[in-house]
Amino acid sequence: MFGGSSETKLPLRKIIGKSMQKTVTFLKWDPKRDFYTDNLVCRVKFSVIDAALIGTPLERESIHTITITITDILLGNWRIPGGLDFGITDEMIKVTLQSLEDCLAQQLKQAPLPDGELEPITMTTENSPKTCPYKLANILYPSKTSFTFEIEDQPVQPDTRLIHPNIQILIERMNDALKRDDYPGVLHAGANIFETLAKDVIGIPGIEDQTLKGFFDRYRKDSALPDEILNYILAIYESRNTTPLAGHGSTKTPIISREAAISLSELSKAFVMIEYKLREKKP
Repeated sequence: MFGGSSETKLPLRKIIGKSMQKTVTFLKWDPKRDFYTDNLVCRVKFSVIDAALIGTPLERESIHTITITITDILLGNWRIPGGLDFGITDEMIKVTLQSLEDCLAQQLKQAPLPDGELEPITMTTENSPKTCPYKLANILYPSKTSFTFEIEDQPVQPDTRLIHPNIQILIERMNDALKRDDYPGVLHAGANIFETLAKDVIGIPGIEDQTLKGFFDRYRKDSALPDEILNYILAIYESRNTTPLAGHGSTKTPIISREAAISLSELSKAFVMIEYKLREKKP
């Protein structure tokens, strides 16, 4: 955890990992040649998931569909085998899926995709390179069906309408500590966030003067969070008492890495939002 003479790894390593990696999997594709234009039209169903969450209780994929069209003239200019005919070749599928990979990666780097049907993509001689930008022999589609890429890390922005105002104050305190490279301060604020969250969820006045560990079994019972996250919360809280300057004054030097502090900061905000959103009543 945190503290001591050497630093050990944080729990939930799979969740922390490369948290901004996305994996896109092409689930189904249906290529056709348009009867009137001879354009290649392919409707593709695909999924998107945070690669770091695969195999964890938080794994959840979004499903989307999109139609990509490549004009027959562009197929001819790119010298794709069969492009000027009326059939569909393996090379066309390769180019279609590779082009879709490039388009989706660019879109996902800008913003999350909306659910369901996406805006169609049409590739013409006007918006595409004059010659094929790919070496067809090196395209692994369609035997390959997925790709993974990294997007720029974006900090979690909590919806302040949902969370307790005291947690908002603690989040700001944690952000300030992170800006000052005060990593024990980040740990201290994070532990207090979890304790405040637990007290708000349980909602019993009798626990207000207790420490989180004293009523954690009750919180585990009332919480909507999965056990792996709850175990992480308890481990963070316990580490506050053993990490120099995080829970008590000390002449020892705290050993907390920047990676660990950033991970705790972002995970704390995310877990707060997950807890509150899971407890929201559906209309």
